[in-house]
Amino acid sequence: MRTRGGRLAAVASLAASAALVLGGCGRINAGDTGTGDTSAAELGFKEYAGAVDYPSVTGPHNKGYVAPREGLRQLVPLGDCALGEGTFANGYRYVNVNWTGSDGCTKLSINPKPGADDETDVPYSMRSGWPGGGLPGDVVVPWDDGSLIGVGATLTRRAPNGEQFRLATLPLTFNTHPEQETADDASVNTAVKVGSGLLIGGGQTVDRVESPYVFASDDAGKTVRRVPLPPIDGRQPSTPVGDFGVNGKEVVAFGAAATNAYDFHSTGTIPFWRSADGGVHWTSGEITGMPPGTQVHSILYASDHWFAVGGYARAGAFYDSLPLVLTSQDGTHWTRMDTSAMGSGEITAATVDSAGHPVLVGSAPRPKSKPNTRTVLCSSIWVGNGTTTDWKRGGLGCSEDPPRTAVTLADGRVLIAGNRDLWLSRSPGPGRGHGS
Repeated sequence: MRTRGGRLAAVASLAASAALVLGGCGRINAGDTGTGDTSAAELGFKEYAGAVDYPSVTGPHNKGYVAPREGLRQLVPLGDCALGEGTFANGYRYVNVNWTGSDGCTKLSINPKPGADDETDVPYSMRSGWPGGGLPGDVVVPWDDGSLIGVGATLTRRAPNGEQFRLATLPLTFNTHPEQETADDASVNTAVKVGSGLLIGGGQTVDRVESPYVFASDDAGKTVRRVPLPPIDGRQPSTPVGDFGVNGKEVVAFGAAATNAYDFHSTGTIPFWRSADGGVHWTSGEITGMPPGTQVHSILYASDHWFAVGGYARAGAFYDSLPLVLTSQDGTHWTRMDTSAMGSGEITAATVDSAGHPVLVGSAPRPKSKPNTRTVLCSSIWVGNGTTTDWKRGGLGCSEDPPRTAVTLADGRVLIAGNRDLWLSRSPGPGRGHGS
């Protein structure tokens, strides 16, 4: 399993060491302070604390630990609930795991259950722990026939009966030895179904230079072909493709990180690409004047607009704690929204609810009372009302394991989850939308 976002993504996960208290909650409009205390329950969400199987080895004196960007990464609709994709800390390394939802979708259980391999006769330095299980891949894509396609270095199809079939292998070099930091490497960050085709996006590092890529498949992953991305000002940006958004045959992709994402320079640029024919041909562009620390985590189409959402840093800080929202009507001309009224929180997940409105989830670190304690993040949800500027905000509480992914289920309910807890909206309706 790879860390999404490419080689430098790990830098961002180390930055959240101290921070400010999360801003308030409530209904907010541009110009408001957003300092209410509304709970997500008032927006129709019910919390199920401890309802997610924790993706780490634990013990009597060890409550376990999951690094940022590991653990539960993605939810995809499956039956009446969802399948979770991510990693498990087995005591030696992170291995692939899946979560399956219960009846009612009020619990997510790791399936198959982690086991304890007998390695007593194996030297400690050669032990590898439980190997994981489930559908392998960094991203999972639901298919029309009820199957799921797991996309990683290799593509795998899981049939509706649970049987798995190996498909194509991406023609990239994936570094399987993380200690070799200068080796060539690749990451798979996003994959989507567009019409009858499959698009895969990420980044590859060759001779320490990272660049974006897109692969396409016309046969549900049996074969793949590389799709050229047009350069920007004669060169490819040094960031991977972070996410795709889809509206019919129109596809929008963004780079995962701006040029100032990791050095926190006062201003930076971030690339984007647009396709009007399902990913066959692309145009490119870039947005200048991005604030320090800019990263984009999710792209979605809602309320007749494109949204590219993520986070950025306060001036002088070296971690992202503020919401970034970019909007566009055509996928080509983008406007950065004033999100000061939204309060604190880097947006890490997004989906579109049954009414066609965007639902955003984010978190920001809470100040530490002691420097060597674990980071606690306070999380929020923002629900749009059909415009790009009017949001309702609710608090999701504070935790060492904040919510990281969201999806709209087949019945229209919205499911939000992290490595320990989940939240479920109470109002079902016709399902639709993008999940991350």
